[in-house]
Amino acid sequence: MNNTVMKWIRIILGLFLIIYALNQFFHFLPTSYGEMPDPARNFIDSVVTHLPFLYIFEIIIGLFLIFNKWTSVILIALIPLSISFLIFMIANNDLRETWPALFVALLNIILIIARWEKYKRLFD
Repeated sequence: MNNTVMKWIRIILGLFLIIYALNQFFHFLPTSYGEMPDPARNFIDSVVTHLPFLYIFEIIIGLFLIFNKWTSVILIALIPLSISFLIFMIANNDLRETWPALFVALLNIILIIARWEKYKRLFD
């Protein structure tokens, strides 16, 4: 794809991660996990003390993406976050609320495919 398109996808992903994480601290956008099954609620309750660190990590990742620093490494680091975010949202049984996880995973995949030449050496 065009470098300009990839640049904007990278910036949009970075901004999305930053806004999503900041919203978890300041609640400026309406969000809700809705009614959760017991296993999902138990999981959130067990990791709630660690979530601020995750959101700070998301802000840092977003800044690196926006400023195009260490982008290839950041995209790899974002894979486990994307997958766990997606699995949690799907396991929550509310597919209407899955769009943020799908959005992050899709943009992450697009950016990795666009940079595939840089990753080839990892899979030799």
